[in-house]
Amino acid sequence: MRMVDTATLDGLLKQAIIDKTAEPAFLRALLDAKVYAHVPRHDRNTRVRFIQFTTPDGLTVLPFFSDETQARQAAGTAASIVVLSGRQLLEATRGATLMLNPNTARCTLYPEEIAALLDSGAVAIVERASSGDTPLDIGPVQEPPVWLADRLSALYAGMPMVEAAYLAAVGRIEDKEQQGLLVVVAVFENDAERVARASLTALQADCEAKQVALDLTTVVPDALPNWLTDSNLAPFYVRVHRDYRLSDAPGLH
Repeated sequence: MRMVDTATLDGLLKQAIIDKTAEPAFLRALLDAKVYAHVPRHDRNTRVRFIQFTTPDGLTVLPFFSDETQARQAAGTAASIVVLSGRQLLEATRGATLMLNPNTARCTLYPEEIAALLDSGAVAIVERASSGDTPLDIGPVQEPPVWLADRLSALYAGMPMVEAAYLAAVGRIEDKEQQGLLVVVAVFENDAERVARASLTALQADCEAKQVALDLTTVVPDALPNWLTDSNLAPFYVRVHRDYRLSDAPGLH
């Protein structure tokens, strides 16, 4: 296997930042690139333990770097550097949120995206879009696709930050024939990007195969917008909050 060099990887990253359609090429190249991560300098544990930090937004991430210079500059006196392939690092840290080059052109990789990339090479292209001042017609879906609701419900059951999810038909008011699907997820802002990327990663292959046009937006759970409440949409997913019972206490089983 030929390793992807630092210059090539950084070039692909810059391209992906400008053009979201270039993200799959960058992420697949990352698997075969040499990367650098931090571990505690004086760690006697027999297992490798990577250093993480919490961003100002409250997100816990594991930093890694595309070149040794950046890694050494960020290490200071408290950390040592380990060198791995991108695939080795992603496999070893499954379940974590990773951030590439946090001090420069940062790129955040969420657990669901990492799992899809490692398991199948799948990468969803996620682009931000705005309807601007265009009035939209939002309402119930006449024939809701069961596969979509089932796939997302299974995903959200493992994502405790998701409170509810809705499915709507959406299109321009003046063009009733050109309608697509809109997934609306109730999740707080700090977790919105992760949930959006996980959702589109889970659905992209089916949407392409079935030629389904799909958009996704997030709303704050305790402040649902009028356009959603006025549409009288029933959620296809609602998180069940368990009440604590005495039988749940340790030692009573």
